[in-house]
Amino acid sequence: MVSQRLIKLYYDKLKKPTVINGLVLHPFMVDNKIKWEVENTNDVSFASTVVEGHLEEMLHGFLNLAGLTNPTNSSLNWLQLSRDYCKLTEDDVYISRDLRNKINQKCDRLNSIKLFDDGKELTSDCYVKNWVIEYPNNESLYIHVDLELSNPQIKKIGEIDNDTLSEFIEGFRYNDTSQEQETDLLWQIIREVYNEKNMFDDTYMFYVGVIDFYDNFGKRIKIN
Repeated sequence: MVSQRLIKLYYDKLKKPTVINGLVLHPFMVDNKIKWEVENTNDVSFASTVVEGHLEEMLHGFLNLAGLTNPTNSSLNWLQLSRDYCKLTEDDVYISRDLRNKINQKCDRLNSIKLFDDGKELTSDCYVKNWVIEYPNNESLYIHVDLELSNPQIKKIGEIDNDTLSEFIEGFRYNDTSQEQETDLLWQIIREVYNEKNMFDDTYMFYVGVIDFYDNFGKRIKIN
């Protein structure tokens, strides 16, 4: 257990405002809980879940100094502590103009791909139709890209039509390496988000690249 007296001491010692990697936060004590309001005057990219992780690290450091985080102490409920003392007032994923421009530049450079499935190699020209940053949970970052393919070819076969392309993509989806291949293809895009400390924390998070494929008519290739 963490006493309200200790939490009050923690709150009193907080810098007001508190700056997390350029993001300005204002802590307020409300009903014996600490809530954090964001003032993003510096136009910093951030995901609330990642910022809350930084706030948890701050609280952990304070409780460690108080001698409450030793391995034999199993009474700390970090889920509850995070909920009560490390939550932003609003859930949000904010992408600054600078980061958006960097991602768009990397998307513009993604103009060809190579995929492998069951001994077959597909190459294709491509362009990014759309991209989205997603946080399915507190520990994962997904970069989701809609990719339109044109002039697809399979090695030793040559140029293929959209039906054959759909068949290849369907088989590729069931390949054990498909997720790894997609993440590798999107790494230059992912890296821009990875380098933002309020968007990704490499001490506990992992990243995944996810591609939705479209044919040259702009039709999404669905998996049966």
